[in-house]
Amino acid sequence: MTTGLTCTWTTPEEGTAHVTIAGDLEFATTGTLLRLVTDRLAGHPGVREVRLDCGAIGFCDSSGLSELMKVLRVVADAGARLHLDNRQAALERLLTRTGTAAYLTGDALDSRARRDS
Repeated sequence: MTTGLTCTWTTPEEGTAHVTIAGDLEFATTGTLLRLVTDRLAGHPGVREVRLDCGAIGFCDSSGLSELMKVLRVVADAGARLHLDNRQAALERLLTRTGTAAYLTGDALDSRARRDS
């Protein structure tokens, strides 16, 4: 049973977008977050940081993790940086166990940039 997913985009500061995610990030809701971020970034070319507030994510499965990876690509392609704020323990465990924590949180990108310079 899915609780659905609600994603809300705000730009309280110039250059920074905040996306509040509430509900389950899973197979049944796949596409919701990605569509929102893709559409809003196209309309806000000055955004350089996208901060996902993950505090109200109830459940995240492999489809949800895949969605986050796709969002990272869209954000990076727009020349912005993705942040995953307020990660709950379950999401943190998923990111750690799958080896995607550093990649999604920017640590891998920072390390690669340092190596390339």
